[in-house]
Amino acid sequence: MALPFIAIYGMGRFGRALAGALDARKLPLVRVGGRGEAPPDWNTLYARGPAAFLHGLEPGTLVMLALPDDALPGAATEFAALAGAAGLMFVHPSGSRGTEALAPLEAAGARTGVFHILQSFPRQDGSGLIAGSYGSVGGQVIPDLLELAGALDVAVVQLKDEQRIAYHAAAVLASNALVALLDVGRGILVQAGIPEETAARMLTPLARGTLTNVETTGIEQALTGPVVRGDVGTIARHLAALTGPAREAYVATMRAAADLAERSGRLKDPDLAAIRELLESA
Repeated sequence: MALPFIAIYGMGRFGRALAGALDARKLPLVRVGGRGEAPPDWNTLYARGPAAFLHGLEPGTLVMLALPDDALPGAATEFAALAGAAGLMFVHPSGSRGTEALAPLEAAGARTGVFHILQSFPRQDGSGLIAGSYGSVGGQVIPDLLELAGALDVAVVQLKDEQRIAYHAAAVLASNALVALLDVGRGILVQAGIPEETAARMLTPLARGTLTNVETTGIEQALTGPVVRGDVGTIARHLAALTGPAREAYVATMRAAADLAERSGRLKDPDLAAIRELLESA
């Protein structure tokens, strides 16, 4: 089947990345828009505000509402009141919400869907990160979304609405929690006397190497460090050196590491029991 015309409303990180990926692959991007001023690189396709954005779009166009989760219901209500909305497909990229967020558009006769990409996008050009990512689709326009995913080289799963919260929570842990833990690590280094500029840089190659190991050897074998080695003394020294939120983050993540080490068969009693006892009493 042919890919429909695509219009993107909302030029934040995801909207700009998707527009760039569509443009790079010469896919049928016909309009971008939002409430603010046009980004210089998209000025020729830009329409400001919902009414101008919808004006003249061909029936059957896939409209991506690339907006924050909490803004979706209000935007859906506003777009549903406009002429021509009923003949379009409206899709949002939220990982945690189903098509209920677009209920006013469904009531107006539009078909709706969900197209989420499991990726973290930078403020500038994130278009190159889309290909090879995983994502999810759902709603009334799944065939069109599968066609779009294939054109962008995105591997997708089809989720039921009751699966979305777990899916999104896992994504938050893999991305946002990683950034938060790097920030905790940076703070520990600064507290130890390492200059902040150096501390901010020195953990990134380690994290990158860890992710490479996960990709090449799998999660179980990529786990390294004192927990999987059964190095109780090192963990005790870490706990003695840490205080406050940094210590709490360390304890929580090392408990998860101990669970993984046990499931993988790489750590057994008595070391496992000693580590669990140490972390439980921390």
